[in-house]
Amino acid sequence: MSHHFDYPQDETEDITDAFCFAGAAGLLGPRTVFGVNTSPLHGAPWNPAAMYELKVDTDGDLVEDITWRATFPIGSDGTQHVRVEQLTGAAATDRTATGRIITPPDCPVGEVVECHHGIKLFAGQRRDPFHNFIPFPVATTKALAAGTFPDFDALRPAHDDFANTSVRSFVLEVPVEVTGLGPLNFWATTAYFDQGHDTWVQLQRAAAPNMTTFFDFASGSAQVKDYNSTVPAIDLLGRPDNPATDPASGIWGQVRDNIAAVVEAGDTYDKGPHAFPTARAYGAWAADALLPNVITFVPGTFACWNRWHGTKNGKGVAEDIASNIIKMVVNQDFSSGLEAGPLLDHFPYVSPPPGS
Repeated sequence: MSHHFDYPQDETEDITDAFCFAGAAGLLGPRTVFGVNTSPLHGAPWNPAAMYELKVDTDGDLVEDITWRATFPIGSDGTQHVRVEQLTGAAATDRTATGRIITPPDCPVGEVVECHHGIKLFAGQRRDPFHNFIPFPVATTKALAAGTFPDFDALRPAHDDFANTSVRSFVLEVPVEVTGLGPLNFWATTAYFDQGHDTWVQLQRAAAPNMTTFFDFASGSAQVKDYNSTVPAIDLLGRPDNPATDPASGIWGQVRDNIAAVVEAGDTYDKGPHAFPTARAYGAWAADALLPNVITFVPGTFACWNRWHGTKNGKGVAEDIASNIIKMVVNQDFSSGLEAGPLLDHFPYVSPPPGS
């Protein structure tokens, strides 16, 4: 489960995954793909009253400088359309602000659409590219909560529990003229309007895999009641000046200490390419690799999210993401042995839904 099954009440606003990688270069240079999948298992249509957002920080301060906000109104004939606004500067952080609409009127779902600024859009039902054997992340979650070491071999053979399932994909391919060539931080969110309090409420935030399914930040030491409603800057609060030795708090502290307890139980903290003298020191290295919870990417470069093997640039749709974060938790070169399902070699890269 990359971000599957930390269910909100409305599963159409449940983010299953976020991804960012290089698209096909254009005549004017690199293009970057930003995408979010929602509505796990069946790919039910989007909630017309919700916002689905792609957020990009271009200056490294963990505050979004560009937001692409998708909404999905339903026309008088019952047809659902997609409407995407581009918001920049202070407006990118404000759900009450308005931006430039980059989509044509009554923009169709299920089709590739050319938008303003040379941006390509696809919004539609797709095959879920995520692949995983659910007992592996379940065992990892239990180990992090209890401070034990998971026995993955006892759970094999593995099969893909997400094979032939569907999601709803909102994908943009954006030219470098819009984003710049420098490193980007990317994350995705969903939000709904709380009529009782007359405000927009962020329901989900996603970037790195499994952060909200592996770690119980509400009941754990972080004591963050609703991590999904927060912003990336909160992830580093509580990180001490001497992270390998000193007490820590907040999201960063819980990630460090939960992982430290796992590698202490498994006696793996001083083994392999990431050997450290103490479990806490390994946990600090892992927390720094996983947080803040954004996908960092340099436009025009190869994307791969495999931090245990030293690559942390973007995040593609074919990667064994669940295995790659489990490596970080156990400090071992873990693999599920599963392979990605069919993908496209062109935009929008994610395949049509099963049976289509």
